[in-house]
Amino acid sequence: MPSDLVDPEIRPLWEAVAARLALGDDPASIHTVTVKLSPTGEAMVRGWLRAGAGARGRRSQPGRTGSGTAVPVQRLLSVLGRTPAELRTLVQQAGIAISDRRGPRLRALEVRSMITEYTNRVLPDAPLLRKRLLSVGVTDATVRERLLLTQALATVRALAPLPRPVTLARLAHDTSGDPHLFDLSEGRHGDKLVLLSRDMLDAPEPQTPAQERVLLARLGIIADRLSQTVLTMNVNATGDGPADRALRQAFADGRPVHLTLHDLTRHPPTFDASAPWSVVENPSVVDEAMMRGMRTPVVCTSGTLTAVDHVLLALAHDQGVPLCYSGDLDAAGHSIARAVQTRYGARVQHMDPATLQHAAAYVRRSPTQNCPLDVRPPRSVTLPDDSGVLSLYQEHPAVLNLLLGSCRDDPLTELWCSPTSARTPAPRSGQAERDHGPSPTAVLGRLSKTGDGCAE
Repeated sequence: MPSDLVDPEIRPLWEAVAARLALGDDPASIHTVTVKLSPTGEAMVRGWLRAGAGARGRRSQPGRTGSGTAVPVQRLLSVLGRTPAELRTLVQQAGIAISDRRGPRLRALEVRSMITEYTNRVLPDAPLLRKRLLSVGVTDATVRERLLLTQALATVRALAPLPRPVTLARLAHDTSGDPHLFDLSEGRHGDKLVLLSRDMLDAPEPQTPAQERVLLARLGIIADRLSQTVLTMNVNATGDGPADRALRQAFADGRPVHLTLHDLTRHPPTFDASAPWSVVENPSVVDEAMMRGMRTPVVCTSGTLTAVDHVLLALAHDQGVPLCYSGDLDAAGHSIARAVQTRYGARVQHMDPATLQHAAAYVRRSPTQNCPLDVRPPRSVTLPDDSGVLSLYQEHPAVLNLLLGSCRDDPLTELWCSPTSARTPAPRSGQAERDHGPSPTAVLGRLSKTGDGCAE
């Protein structure tokens, strides 16, 4: 190769040709490349073309555009005495590697086509949601995440409207394995669930976060309604202070109540120590207990212990209230459990290897009833297997059933193949109902109850 063909001033020309070859273009089809050349480089190209042009004159000369100099590649090869088949060799002799961009581009098109076909198939009557999902690009690294999200949304589409309410966290967990998938916060996918609700209800765009939650509630999806600390339900009190009266009234009504740090320090209540407390990490568990008509005390610390949580647990411990703690089976959950056990003498329950083993027997499946569509992803893509994972969230049906007892009218039951003999508390005997009357859950109907005390 002549030395001037590898001159640094000409290198941008070969780089432009290499980019076209990398995309899979046939060398004979590359008629022109537009490249920014230095004045010296452009003069060299013009000299070659002029020397080989003969009487044809200027018609073979490169032209200038706003993007650079348009070099006629095939004419250049001809005057250099080279053929299109030698173009790749010329580029490589100039020290420029030709990467394979055609393969990744074809793969991206294939993945995009597969995602589009799947989304259109499982969400045919959700145009707003489909448009949002398909407006975001996808790569090999994100295809599984996208399919998992689309599958979860399609499963919600198949189940909704739900025959009785469930929490947003439970719905996300049972359709995807991640209780935070549909959180209504930035970076999560609650906005997609709102779009699905608009599609299903033919509703206008909600203008406030409160309107988003009302929209979801119309499909039986309850979002964040108990997400304050410290949250109690069925906790009775025997004192005369304002916090005692609030607890007694809530206990009589069968409704949850929030206690502030002011309530617990300015007017410390005297708790009824005859009934053990089941202390949990997540508000969705309290919401589920309310939906199931549970009448035994449940207290939620909403994750990491804050000042109000410590004050409440210290009061209960000092007053002799038996405490049982259960949280997510992950590093943070075990850390909180150790703190509650060490400081306040709580018995930790359902956070052992036996619980993990029991939950591993639950296998998530697609809904089989009232589901007009097969929401399984294409066979060519394998979604992550979440069975036997070391992290186990409280929204998992195995943990909920251990804590609260099984529920016959749970609309998410069909999403799970569960073991024939579940290690769950026995249904309540009815004594608490005779003591306190039926749970005021008219909208939910008469639900199954759990046994009193801390389940083994």
